[in-house]
Formats: sequence, C-alpha cells, structure tokens
Amino acid sequence: MKVLLGFICLIVPLLSLETDKCTEYPNEVISFSSVNEIDIRSCPLTPNEMHGGTIIWYKNDSKTPISADKDSRIHQQNEHLWFVPAKMEDSGYYYCIMRNSTYCLKTKITMSVLENDPGLCYNTQASFIQRLHVAGDGSLVCPYLDFFKDENNELPKVQWYKNCKPLPLDDGNFFGFKNKLMVMNVAEEHRGNYTCRTSYTYQGKQYPVTRVITFITIDDSKRDRPVIMSPRNETMEADPGSTIQLICNVTGQFTDLVYWKWNGSEIEWDDPILAEDYQL
Repeated sequence: MKVLLGFICLIVPLLSLETDKCTEYPNEVISFSSVNEIDIRSCPLTPNEMHGGTIIWYKNDSKTPISADKDSRIHQQNEHLWFVPAKMEDSGYYYCIMRNSTYCLKTKITMSVLENDPGLCYNTQASFIQRLHVAGDGSLVCPYLDFFKDENNELPKVQWYKNCKPLPLDDGNFFGFKNKLMVMNVAEEHRGNYTCRTSYTYQGKQYPVTRVITFITIDDSKRDRPVIMSPRNETMEADPGSTIQLICNVTGQFTDLVYWKWNGSEIEWDDPILAEDYQL
C-alpha cells in the first residue's frame, strides 16, 4: 500500500499540469438575454468534445469558478450556467472550460443583457430571423426552450404575439403546437416581429421567458418540398401491449412542418398512448 500511494502522488501533479494547458476556441460565441428573465446557457461543445469531461464556468478573467449553490442568482447547475434572473450587470464574457485526463478546451461566450427597445416588448438585437415561402405552409419555432421542460419532459405552453399584440390563433392562418407557430398559406402581410412568451418556476418563484422572431417572407413559389427519406412504405410488426418507436427521417428546411398521422388524423399533444417528438 505504501508503494501504491507514493506512485499516485507522483502522477497527479503531472495530470494537473497537462490539463492546465487549455486549447481555446478561436470563434467567440455571442449571446443575448433579456433583463429580469431566467436564462440558462450551455457550453457550445459537441457531445464528442464533452465526453468524459468536467465543465466549469468562470466569469471574465476570474480564477474562481462560478458558484454551484442553487440559491445564488448566478450559478452552475450540472454543466449549465443559470441566471435567476439575468441583470444588466451580468453583461460581460464567460468561459466554460472542459477538462478530462488528457486535454482541456476553453470557450469564450460574450453575453449582453438587454432591456426592451423604447415602446416595444422586445429588443431587436436579440431577434432570431426565420423565413417562410409565400403561398406555402410552415412554422416559426420559439427557440431554446428545451431547458424549461417540466418533470414530464413536456415543453411549456407558449403565447404568441405579433408586433407586441396578442396573435389570434385557430383563425385559419395560425395555430400553435408545442413551441411552434404553424403558419398556413403564408402571405406577405404575415411578415413582422413575433414574440413567444412563457414562464418557468424555479425555487417556488415564477420567471418570464421571452423570444423574439423576425419573420421574413420569401416570394418564391418554386420551393423545394421536404423529402421523406424513411420509412418508405414499410410495415412494422409489434406484440400487443409492447412499446414501439417509429422514426421518420426527413430532409428539408428548418421551417418545414413534420408530423405523424394515425388513421388519417393528427396525433393530439396529450394523447395517452401515442407520443411524438421532433429533433433537428
């Protein structure tokens, strides 16, 4: 046992020295947050880069990691950085550093916490641009809501606004589905700034979550239609009472609407037996 302990003491400093040499990503990530809203940030690394590593967050050039205390307004929870809520003074840059036994990756994220523009319910700097073709059908996506799923892994309910006014749904042109706004028969007059709003409860207190989307129409009726890659007229067998997963692979545009039908009908979001998920 004495020999083994001595060997461990020799190699630990070597590993520490090796991981102190971090490879810094050359591209800086810029993100925007709305003041007084809850916000959650992830380290922009691929799953392969994060495999087997530990992520630590730092603010500016501080050598002290951001607190892991869930009662702190800014804290690290698992590998994510939480702002509960975000304040103007939180603007600045943050580093997420991923380490394992062989390498270290360092990513810089510049964050700007914004107030709404005068007379508006949003800040134009934080807008996500999304495009749909005129005369076609498509969807606007309220982005980055996966962090706010509930204990049943369900996305929060979203309210939609156009130019800061409540958007009437189910009027033949618009209807909501999870975090998407379905737009039927897109027309030029549909363009504008759309806001999606929801809320998230943390530590017993409710915080707002807002995203703004600049909707641009494309006047081009010769658009490429989405293509179903699989399944192609396939038949699958399942035992009664068993669970089965059907996967539909589609190539197309980000705004294409993809969904399943059962016996010619759409699947309701609260169906107790059939459930569908959507991934890009």
